[in-house]
Amino acid sequence: MPLVGDTVRLKSEFKDYNGELVDPDDVKIIIYDSRYKKIEEFTPSRSEKGRYCLDYTIPSGETNIMYFEFQGKIDDKPVLGRMGFKRKWAQ
Repeated sequence: MPLVGDTVRLKSEFKDYNGELVDPDDVKIIIYDSRYKKIEEFTPSRSEKGRYCLDYTIPSGETNIMYFEFQGKIDDKPVLGRMGFKRKWAQ
């Protein structure tokens, strides 16, 4: 569980219908709080074909759960993936 102030690496892979890694268009990461309110939006770095990442520093906030969404377009069709994580204050 990441602590407020920690930097975590958010990663994603994009694949086509054949399971091959592919670079989508308009790749971005959107960060949401537990109420699904958009907090921030970023353009991730491409680490290699079809693989993207972002180093993200966990902010303080009123909710303990956060979500991130990677999105892009492959052949002009939207594709996205979401995951959540808990954040907490150091004890």
